[in-house]
Amino acid sequence: MPRGRPPSLTLAKQDRIAELIWLAYTDDQIACMVGIEKRTIARARSGDLYPRIKKSALEYEEPHRRKFWEGQYLPAGVCWMLERRYPSQFAKPEIQLSFQHNSFTQNNLQINITRAEFKEIEAEATPVRENVKKMFAQYRPALPSNGHGDITAS
Repeated sequence: MPRGRPPSLTLAKQDRIAELIWLAYTDDQIACMVGIEKRTIARARSGDLYPRIKKSALEYEEPHRRKFWEGQYLPAGVCWMLERRYPSQFAKPEIQLSFQHNSFTQNNLQINITRAEFKEIEAEATPVRENVKKMFAQYRPALPSNGHGDITAS
């Protein structure tokens, strides 16, 4: 005889959760409808704790994909669904980039200097800039061109 408390997710509840995941309900909504904690739904959605739920949700999707490939569905609706359900796989490249790069750097550094300090910095920087210009001129001599990168005969 098994000991301990019975599992909170019976097979019937697992099937219901899989169906609700397929129908695109949020974890909060599924938890409310099934009567289980939201954290349990999140673990169930990932498939780590309950791989049967993940498999069942994909099985709900399979007939719709088959109908699409057989030409029974209009492509626009299925494409819309695939783009939103699986953005890393089916979304346009610019959308995929926005998913991958959704962070930004904000620099709030501000430096205040007086006019005298500015002139002192510029006086020190001018000879350095001139020296860098000379080094570039020696490294990459200017070639006569017509403005399109083509070298003209001299």
